[in-house]
Amino acid sequence: MQSHYNYTFDTNTNTYNFTTKNAIVYRIAFVVDETFSTISGEDIPNVFQLVIEKATNQREPYDPKVAKTLEAIIEKFFANVENSLVYLCSDDNSKAFQRFKTFDRWYQNSPHKQWIVKVDNILKIEITDNQIHQLYTSFLFHKQHPAYDKLLGIYQEMEEVLNREK
Repeated sequence: MQSHYNYTFDTNTNTYNFTTKNAIVYRIAFVVDETFSTISGEDIPNVFQLVIEKATNQREPYDPKVAKTLEAIIEKFFANVENSLVYLCSDDNSKAFQRFKTFDRWYQNSPHKQWIVKVDNILKIEITDNQIHQLYTSFLFHKQHPAYDKLLGIYQEMEEVLNREK
């Protein structure tokens, strides 16, 4: 039995696409993220945001093959040890924390955690003097990334920089 769904890469949209047994369509994209370059003031290549979109509106019952498919796509992405990945949890339907925990559970159960580092950061962004928005983020990169320490340092500066720019 196959452990994940078959997926295709759409060159027009630059997305990986797959359909579950329940006819739920998912799209996975890796979008260039310039945040690390902006924060550091230097060119930091191969930083991407992971975008996971459920393109079908119906509710998806738990399906372990979805996580396995995501894992297969991310494994392919990390074949290049210089790639790194920022995951921002969307707060659509006020589910950012739930998405954050689901992504963490996927990582904790993934065999790739032996060679992929995942660091979490819940950013507290000051919207106004009286209003703080929590942004749930994760950063993944290869343990053998040549700029390991630099990437980690920039990621840890993110909250301070975002609040300074308000």
